[in-house]
Amino acid sequence: MQQEINLYQPVFRKQHKVFSAATLAQMLAAVVLLLALLVVHAAWSLRDMRASAAALAQQLAVQHAQLSAHEQRLRTPDTQAIDREIEALDTRIEQRQDLLSRFDTLALQTNQGFGARFRALASLHRPGLWLDSIHMDGRGHIELHGQALEARLVPDYQQRLNHDPLLGRQAFQTVRIDRTGASPNTAAAAFTLRNFSEEGAWN
Repeated sequence: MQQEINLYQPVFRKQHKVFSAATLAQMLAAVVLLLALLVVHAAWSLRDMRASAAALAQQLAVQHAQLSAHEQRLRTPDTQAIDREIEALDTRIEQRQDLLSRFDTLALQTNQGFGARFRALASLHRPGLWLDSIHMDGRGHIELHGQALEARLVPDYQQRLNHDPLLGRQAFQTVRIDRTGASPNTAAAAFTLRNFSEEGAWN
């Protein structure tokens, strides 16, 4: 007995997989967690910088003590050699003070700049696109690696970055957009965006 089966019935059709609200919520939670981890990392880096500044301050105190000791010993008329040594110590102290001031400025800028940039990135989040990693440095360089459910979302996200008052100070360029699905018709894509030239990239 022969039996014909209609392969075009709904039961035999390929079902399209649709991301549920729970899945999108998990993706958003992952992005928020990643941003939180990066903020913690920035805080640890700032702590190391403050430790370096404290070490410089201690060295500065030692230099002041040495200078005071020389001034106490050198009470004779002929003190040309000692005067030269004191001048050298004064120069070194000024250099240390300048370096310490730069450390304080850099630490403040780093703490404020990183936090503001992370908040700006979080405010630009949109459904269907998320970041896998974020790289920043003290010069304002930012490199973003992420994925999108549809490749067309990436140019729109890049435009939003460039129009942001803080992040758009250095224009973001598309480094790459790669299809992530096995089928050439798959719309999902991985992307990389950065706001600096290849010559300025870190290793």
